[in-house]
Amino acid sequence: MPFEVNRFANMRKTLVLSLSLAFWFPLAGDLAAQENTQLAYGPGVADINVSDKRTDRPLSGDIWFPSNTPGKHSRTDKSKVWQMAPADRDAIMAEGQFPLLVVSHGMYGNTFNQAWLASELARRGYIVAMINHPGTSTFLRDPAQARELWDRPVDISRLISHLLQDESFGPRIDRNRIFAAGHSLGGFTVMFLAGAEFDNTRYQSVCGSEPTLVVCEVLKGWSVAETEADRMEMAASRKDERVRKVISLDLGGTPVFSRKSLQQIETPILVLGSGRADMLDQDVESRALAAALPAEFVEHKEFEDAGHFDFMGVCKPEGFAILKEHEPGDEIVCIKGNTERVAQHQRILTEILTFLTQ
Repeated sequence: MPFEVNRFANMRKTLVLSLSLAFWFPLAGDLAAQENTQLAYGPGVADINVSDKRTDRPLSGDIWFPSNTPGKHSRTDKSKVWQMAPADRDAIMAEGQFPLLVVSHGMYGNTFNQAWLASELARRGYIVAMINHPGTSTFLRDPAQARELWDRPVDISRLISHLLQDESFGPRIDRNRIFAAGHSLGGFTVMFLAGAEFDNTRYQSVCGSEPTLVVCEVLKGWSVAETEADRMEMAASRKDERVRKVISLDLGGTPVFSRKSLQQIETPILVLGSGRADMLDQDVESRALAAALPAEFVEHKEFEDAGHFDFMGVCKPEGFAILKEHEPGDEIVCIKGNTERVAQHQRILTEILTFLTQ
């Protein structure tokens, strides 16, 4: 098997088995504990189930919100590998209206992956909602649903609609400040909400000449856009006018975007990339995305010493050794995953807050 194919196989193993070993709770450390300032809110969290006409594709996940008890945020460490994100499941939401950030997880990931970010943003006055994408999540792996990749951005739009109609959360959401963020395949997903479109011709051309690109191996493995009906669905616009800003966290999938659609985007985009390039080639992913977007609507930051998994949770000090012993190869997710990752999270959080509050 060629090296690149081995790399993709290892990537799938990493994203699935390491989550399993962690009991599906890969969360993060407490950034606020390192700050000398008192944050106004506590991080509340609750389960969420999207109820709409799409009975064929039920959505569930978590919603984080500002609570009026900043000093209350318990953490129960249920994982041997990952630290837990502070949360209060008994919290009552603070009064007022708040911005909404919807988050899309990566390939075979789940809503816990960016819980560290949700917890920190909730403390700073944001509502953060995320669902597990059917077919491409840790818990819901299904080839037929993975093939219907066009439903991923639709999932996020459905989530927004559900929240705006919800009796409890709808009145608390500032409808002029609805944002979207996504990591890896999630970054690919939320770019559709900004107006990016899938280019079938480009897909066939790029993946015909460079079949070992990660995005090519993923899409081919899921049989994406192989029929005329699927190609039409993939190429359809999924732009959501309600989303005012989009954040890409080390996305994968840039080579198959229509360049014309990227050039026409007028939604502000923050593109964050990992300079270590341990999973993705930045020249064809984040750097290429930033170069293709209109200069007046894009901000591009690349953390030279960050890796792809630094956008996920913080590993416990012993996490690397546990994974290396029990799931050899999966320890990549915990390389520089403890104190170094906490520092990376602080940088990521700072960039995101600056972008959202501009």
